[in-house]
Amino acid sequence: MNYRQTTFGSDEASIQIPDPMRITEVHPVIISVSRATDIPAFYLEWFLERYRQGYIIWKNPYRQNHRQKVCFDKTRGAVFWTKDPGSLLPYLDIINSLSFHYYVQVTLNDYEGCSIELRVPPLQQRITDFQNLSRLLGKERVVWRFDPILLSDKISLENLFCRMEHLFSNISPYCDRLVFSFIDITGYRGVVRNLKAYGLLGVRECSLEEKLQIAQFLQRCSQRYKILVMACSQSLDLSSFGIVPGRCIDDRLFSKIAVDDCEFQTWLAKGAKKDKGQRPHCTCIIAKDIGEYSTCLHQCRYCYANRSDEVVFARHHLHIRARSQGILPESIVPD
Repeated sequence: MNYRQTTFGSDEASIQIPDPMRITEVHPVIISVSRATDIPAFYLEWFLERYRQGYIIWKNPYRQNHRQKVCFDKTRGAVFWTKDPGSLLPYLDIINSLSFHYYVQVTLNDYEGCSIELRVPPLQQRITDFQNLSRLLGKERVVWRFDPILLSDKISLENLFCRMEHLFSNISPYCDRLVFSFIDITGYRGVVRNLKAYGLLGVRECSLEEKLQIAQFLQRCSQRYKILVMACSQSLDLSSFGIVPGRCIDDRLFSKIAVDDCEFQTWLAKGAKKDKGQRPHCTCIIAKDIGEYSTCLHQCRYCYANRSDEVVFARHHLHIRARSQGILPESIVPD
C-alpha cells in the first residue's frame, strides 16, 4: 500500500493516510502473456479460465494501489512467452478455440550445468518440445529467443558459440527467426543483488569487442541455417552483420497470421503504434502485459523480474492455495 503524508493545522505532527485504490479499465487489442512471468509454464489454466471470465486485474508493480481491469472483449492478438514450450502442447486445442490470433516466443538458452537457469526443463526436452510446437502451429508462429547472451567463468566465448551452434542445428528448421539480447547487469540493481546472493559473481556482460565477435558469429549462422537474426532493444547498430532490430510484439507477424481478419488488419495498419512504455530501443507495438513480477519459478539468476526465491515461492503458494480452495483469483497473486 502506498501512503501520503498529511499535516493538519500548524501542528508539526503528521499522520500517514493510505492512498485510495485506483482501478482503471482497459480494453487492449493485443495482450502479452507475459514478459513479467512465465504464464504458460505456471499459470496457463488460470489464464484460460480468466479469459473466459472476460478480464483480469493487473497490479502496478511499483504502485500497488494503482490497478487495471484488463478486459478481453476487444482482444484480437496474443503473444505467449515461455521457457517451457511443452507446457503449451496439451492446451493448443483450447487456445485455438479462443477469439484471438497468437504466436509464441520461446526462450531457449543453453546454460545447462552453469547454475544459471535452475528449474527450466532439460535442454533436450525443450528442443523436442520446441520442434513439436512448431509442427503444430507452423514455424512462423514459433519464435526462438536466446535471451540473454552472457559470459561467465564457466562460459567462454568459444563455449558460448558451441552451445549456440548446437541449438541452431536443432532449432533452425522449425522457426523463421532468432531474437537475442545481451545481458544488462549494471542497469538493474536487483540483478546485481541476485547474482551476488547466489554466488554467481563470474557472470558478466559482454565487452564491445565480444559483442561484435558474437554478431559476426550470428551472421555466419544466419547465412548457414537460413534464419533471420534480430536484436532485442539494443542500442548497438549491428546492421553491417545483417542483424535487424527485433520487434517481439510484431504487427508484421500478426498481419501474416491473421490474414483473413479484416477488422484486426485495419487496426494493425492504423492503430498499431510503438509501445512507449518499453525501453527506448524497443520497437514493439503497443500491447498490454498481464503478468506479475516475482511469480516465475524457473529460478533464472539473471532475471530482473524476481526479487528472491523466498518472495517468489511465497507468492506462488498464495496462488496455489487459492486454486486448491476452488477460488479463481482475479490476479495471479490473490489479495
